[in-house]
Amino acid sequence: MKCIRRIYASIFKWVPVSALFTILNYISGALVPAVITVVSVGLFNSAARVLGGEPAQDGLYRYAVWYLVIYLLNDVLYYVFSIALNTGVYEKGTAYFRIALCEKVARLPLISFEDADTLNRKERAEKAVNDEILSAVFHRTLAFLSSAVAVTGVAVVLARYSLWLLPLSLLSVLPYLFARLVRGKEFYYVKSIQAKKTRLLSYLWNLFTTRQAAKEMRVMGFDGYLTDKWRNTRDEGNEELWSVQKKDAVSLLWCDGIRIAGYGISVVVVLLLVLRGKVSLGVFGASVAAFLSLQNSMKDFLTELGRIPEQLSYAGDYYSFLDMPEESDGEAIFPGSFDSIVLDHVSFRYPNNDCYALKSVDLTIRKGEKIVILGENGSGKTTLSKVLLGLYPPESGRVLYDGRPVEDFSKESFYSKISAIAQDFVAYSLTLRENVALSDTARLHCDEEIRTVLAHAGAEQIGNLDDRMGREFGGRELSIGQWQKLAIARGLFRVSELILLDEPTSALDPLVETEILAGFIQAAENKTALIISHRVGLCKLADRIIVMKNGEIAETGTHDDLIKASGEYARLYKAQEMWYHPDFKSTATSRNAAK
Repeated sequence: MKCIRRIYASIFKWVPVSALFTILNYISGALVPAVITVVSVGLFNSAARVLGGEPAQDGLYRYAVWYLVIYLLNDVLYYVFSIALNTGVYEKGTAYFRIALCEKVARLPLISFEDADTLNRKERAEKAVNDEILSAVFHRTLAFLSSAVAVTGVAVVLARYSLWLLPLSLLSVLPYLFARLVRGKEFYYVKSIQAKKTRLLSYLWNLFTTRQAAKEMRVMGFDGYLTDKWRNTRDEGNEELWSVQKKDAVSLLWCDGIRIAGYGISVVVVLLLVLRGKVSLGVFGASVAAFLSLQNSMKDFLTELGRIPEQLSYAGDYYSFLDMPEESDGEAIFPGSFDSIVLDHVSFRYPNNDCYALKSVDLTIRKGEKIVILGENGSGKTTLSKVLLGLYPPESGRVLYDGRPVEDFSKESFYSKISAIAQDFVAYSLTLRENVALSDTARLHCDEEIRTVLAHAGAEQIGNLDDRMGREFGGRELSIGQWQKLAIARGLFRVSELILLDEPTSALDPLVETEILAGFIQAAENKTALIISHRVGLCKLADRIIVMKNGEIAETGTHDDLIKASGEYARLYKAQEMWYHPDFKSTATSRNAAK
């Protein structure tokens, strides 16, 4: 009931007029069968008297007019109310439910999306919205109540003529209830355990429709394997659903047989009552029609009653997701400037993982420092950056900005005054100007500033500021390296004292990387800059190098200090040193040609 109340409250809040019209439609629809039955008795009795030789009476015409008016009015109102139901409750209501879901996703802690259980719950919540189940609960509960009123009204009318009609009508449709309840639970069970398979199916399908993945599949020749994997996953899920659907079809077939038998028996019983003079011919005609109406209403009543628990299960998934704990937000305003950032014994591990990604990390970053956080893949450097920016809460320890924990600051004030370029940056199919100024749209038309950061990022030759980038809308296609340069320019353009780059130049040639990052350091002269990388090209230009290994800080110092120490940094530097030699490209090219 709590779930139903929440759905009704939401519908009446978002689309009150449509909700009211829908309720009026079901109220009128519930009263029509009983009224029609009463009018039909009068109409048939009047017609029977005329056929028996009596002169036509005004009652015959009056009942005929009332019969037509009720049917016509019911059809017109149904047409009008169906618009309110479809456009209001279903289309607008579902849109609002989707908005609420998206807002909830935005408020969840980022770390929760590293948990498979959260992703499965999100998948089920999205299904409840995409399949319009929440709006359907509003619709079907009203249909259930309307059918109950209609059944009661018609039953009262039938009881006036013969109590024999009541048990026959009830017994003929009860199997619908049991069939729908049992099958409905099975459908929900199958759908709930299929959430993981549904996500896998969607993931595999996206691989076929993503240009980069499709290109690699074609070149490497494993498209057939992924196609078979997608097909097998699809067939496995469909088999589970088809098994339940076959049982459902057989159950409903038996129900229809019992219903038809019940209707036939009722007609025979009423006919015997007529022949024995217990009821009039008019009552016979009206009772037969009313019994069919009662059966249909009872069928709708029981069917909706059986479907509601199934749909409430899905709706419960939606609200279960909405009720998940949200990310806490501080109240303090982040000033933007700071003298130091301190990581005090910070440890962190991902959900459902026994290994720590960070192990008791102690680190102090001073204002204006240019720091390279270096390490091989899996060393913990990217996790360190996310904890440092407050995206992931540490399991133990604290992240302090001028002595104040990062979680004390409001998210809006904090993230509006820092700049970060992620490894999986976005390529925006917008103009060159917009690609840079999206980080600070208030300066969208500051052309000189945009050109300056483009030059620092090595992207000044990409095109004119108003040229569209990307082929999707007929613009200029860029290489991955050029898109990376635009991402760097976007980060530099934002007014902030802290800028973090996570593997910002991984798609660039090592020599070009060093050139661009040298320009970046020059442009970030008045900023605190943190650069996450597994390549050593920029390290000579950094104020300090922090070397990560197995979630811990293995070394820290300048390039010269760490080379002398002959530790992890020296090993990485010697392994990559040849990449940054001016003759490296030509040597590698000659070697490949010789092969």
